Amino acid sequence: MKMNIIVSGIHLEVTEAIKAHAAKKAEKLAKYFDSIIEVKMNLSVEHTKSEGERQIADVIVFANGTTLKAYSVDKNLYTAIDDSVEMLEVQVKKYKERLKNRNHHQKPAKEVVFESAITHEVVDKAAAVTKYKLIEQKPMSVEEAVLQMNLLKKSFYAFMNMETEELNVVYQTKKGGIGLIEPAWD
Repeated sequence: MKMNIIVSGIHLEVTEAIKAHAAKKAEKLAKYFDSIIEVKMNLSVEHTKSEGERQIADVIVFANGTTLKAYSVDKNLYTAIDDSVEMLEVQVKKYKERLKNRNHHQKPAKEVVFESAITHEVVDKAAAVTKYKLIEQKPMSVEEAVLQMNLLKKSFYAFMNMETEELNVVYQTKKGGIGLIEPAWD
């Protein structure tokens, strides 16, 4: 499967040399995991008073419904790209190992412990949406969603539950457990 590599720049011109370097580094990921569909590299420059110019490489890998991300900042753009890809190499290796282990030692769903929590919050009616994110998801099990949440180092993860075919959310509880939110239809 050929992987699609997209390199874009914000506040900087993406030269052929930068594209070539980014593509060469991104292709290294395929040797660890052959199911990578697309690699998006968003490269940018920030101007700060204290540090001067900061080169940023924000890299996202899409592989069979899995999303891995790495973000690096350096004074040199090539170093930022290299650091991001190195972080992704580690994530891809961990993800591949977890998939392999999960397939060999899969626990029944009954052994997964969830804490239920019902919370009520007062929402300010003047509050506005400040960030909008569109996600494409393949249906997955609760265990896969927990794995995704941990890989992305997030405190929650929204997913389409393959058993119920409904949107669910897994989240980290304050006590260190895993919570699951499912819709309740009357």
